[in-house]
Amino acid sequence: MPLLVVHGVSDFYGLGEFEDSLINTVAYSVKELKLKPSDVSCFFPKGKMTRQGEEIIVLVECLTAKPDRTDEVRDRLANAIVQTVRHYFPDMNLIECFIKPFDPKQGFAAHKK
Repeated sequence: MPLLVVHGVSDFYGLGEFEDSLINTVAYSVKELKLKPSDVSCFFPKGKMTRQGEEIIVLVECLTAKPDRTDEVRDRLANAIVQTVRHYFPDMNLIECFIKPFDPKQGFAAHKK
């Protein structure tokens, strides 16, 4: 299950809509990922933001490595995420997205009800 960690965004009116847009971007923008919105989680860590209002960094964690998730597919996903963020924050100085591959064979456990 991909996890989006969005740094540089504090609470604002419309945060829920922004979160839904990011999740839908990950689920639907790149068909090779074969994801549904319910497969994607999104978190906005709260902490000291020394450059608040200047940059937004999105980390995509836990995107399981699969043969059809090529570098080109991951690049398209990163670009789609950046464009989604840019839609909500058009005046931001810097928007970056980093996609980290994940191999469950290197350690993974889960519990779901």
